[in-house]
Amino acid sequence: MKRKTAPSGNGRLRKQKFIAKSENITIGELLDIWAEEELKTGTLSNGTVQNYLGAITNIKKHPISERKLKNVTSEHLQAFFDLLSFGGTYPDGSERKGYSKDYIRSFSAVLQQSFRFAVSPKQYITFNPMQYIKLKYQTDEVDLFSDDDMDGDIQPIPREDYERLIEFLQDYNPPAILPIQIAYYAGLRIGEACGLAWQDVNLEEQCLTIRRSIRYDGSRHKNIIGPTKRKKVRIVDFEIHWQRFFAMPERNNLKTECSTENFTIKTTTEK
Repeated sequence: MKRKTAPSGNGRLRKQKFIAKSENITIGELLDIWAEEELKTGTLSNGTVQNYLGAITNIKKHPISERKLKNVTSEHLQAFFDLLSFGGTYPDGSERKGYSKDYIRSFSAVLQQSFRFAVSPKQYITFNPMQYIKLKYQTDEVDLFSDDDMDGDIQPIPREDYERLIEFLQDYNPPAILPIQIAYYAGLRIGEACGLAWQDVNLEEQCLTIRRSIRYDGSRHKNIIGPTKRKKVRIVDFEIHWQRFFAMPERNNLKTECSTENFTIKTTTEK
């Protein structure tokens, strides 16, 4: 009889321990678990992963991240998103304006997926409270001639800052100048510039083919190669004077290693 009751008792203890853990977990802790177990190991583009990680960081600055899953309701989440959309007084007493639609959608995607993850496979909760959230936006003036594929909120660095950066790199890290020049003049993200290979450069047609992006994974301490932000291959034309950027006699003997961590680019000569 003792042998039969022991497993049953141990089973109850294990079950009680699991329930206690799931009941005490907070939204902030859920976001960390989801990021490590699903977000970073998934198939999303490098840009999207970094965008979602940034959203997680900002959500964890709000008191809602300290609320336990067992206590969070759709009303709590709706109030949080209304504050993001229209602005107002934050818990720390500061007054802030509402965020853009894209920013709010990133927050929504993160919480939608993390709560879905909490329901299954984690079974921390039995339903997803985000399914009842209605995103609201401020009325914005619309430019009917805008390009939907353009990142309108992203502005290139001023010319004077670019020139100071090139001047600094001439002494600090000359091999980094070429990728920075390409990124600046072609309008590439730093990860896209680091992801360029020589076969992506067509000197005859005077164009670049943007196929991939590189990001630095701080948790794994290594570079990750993935698709571009929009998961599309695109062609970028360059002017004839750009050929001097690529006219390196020794380019076929160079192996360039790019890292998005601190915008580091290292070039070594192959023997």
